[in-house]
Amino acid sequence: MSNKTLGIIGGGQLGMFICIAARKVGLKTLVYSEEEDFSAKKFCDKHIIGNIKGKEKIEKFIKDSDFCTVETENIHKDFLRMIEKRKNLFPSSYIIEISQNRLIEKKFLNSLKDIETAKFFEVNNFKDLKESAESLNYNCILKTQELGYDGKGQASIRKENLYQFENQILQNCIVEEKINFKLEISVIVARNSSNTIVYPPVKNIHKESILRKTIFPAKIDNHLKHSAVEKAIYISENLNLNGILAVEMFITNKDQILINELAPRPHNSGHWTMDACKFSQFDNLVSIINNNEVLEPEPYRDCKMINIIGEDYISFNTIEKNFRAYDYFKKNVKSNRKMGHYVLFE
Repeated sequence: MSNKTLGIIGGGQLGMFICIAARKVGLKTLVYSEEEDFSAKKFCDKHIIGNIKGKEKIEKFIKDSDFCTVETENIHKDFLRMIEKRKNLFPSSYIIEISQNRLIEKKFLNSLKDIETAKFFEVNNFKDLKESAESLNYNCILKTQELGYDGKGQASIRKENLYQFENQILQNCIVEEKINFKLEISVIVARNSSNTIVYPPVKNIHKESILRKTIFPAKIDNHLKHSAVEKAIYISENLNLNGILAVEMFITNKDQILINELAPRPHNSGHWTMDACKFSQFDNLVSIINNNEVLEPEPYRDCKMINIIGEDYISFNTIEKNFRAYDYFKKNVKSNRKMGHYVLFE
């Protein structure tokens, strides 16, 4: 039994699954949560309820943790840097800060050889928005640079609705080209100081910018599969990743791969790994943190992961025989909120 404690910032479903993976190897967990009721509450050994301004609570969290990780990239830079001065943080604050800002992330990605994203422009006022939208033939999306997930902080821009935004505060935004893609995929990389493994590409299906379904394996040709994996590894190497990285990608109608987003943590599209791999994305994160060891995932069956969204949670039922369901133990059912998921086996 380990005497070490893993500090986890955030107690949502990803934090819950990290706690479960840590418990399997005898590692204790301490969750720092802003909310009193959180998914990981039943699964962590200890928890602290606090926010970024609670310096005494943050000090206690850092003192009582041997190493730390995150379940979301949307964490204040000061909090991350306070941790990193005294304890190892997985991943580094450098990586988290890149991924938590869309403009910084896209500039980083486009600085890498053979890595491309959708076309984008920085927006800080209506003039920027108008010029950017015109250059993209009004085939674009306005996004906040930070705090956007599951479709939040986004708006489609069309010629007829452009002037709706004339009197809005548009500071720290981007305009991004809408991509006419035939497939969305993601690749999850697990990497330590000396070794890298990759979970095979999966197909993702979104509705209203929220992931609804992940299908393993993605049915793409070997050339695309190889290219997607190579790009994910290359990005992780340039970030000097020590932890887990999910790389979301578009495959265009011309079979071009464009990088959409990075998530330097376990990812919703990797939940299938808990039921179809010898070692899940959560197992690998814990192993890297605790032992500096990367584990070969060894997938052993095909499957589909389906999110249970909002009110679907109340009426959730399946007549499928080969499935496993997960409850996120969220107190309130809200529209477009991820309440759980289930996995169907082929």
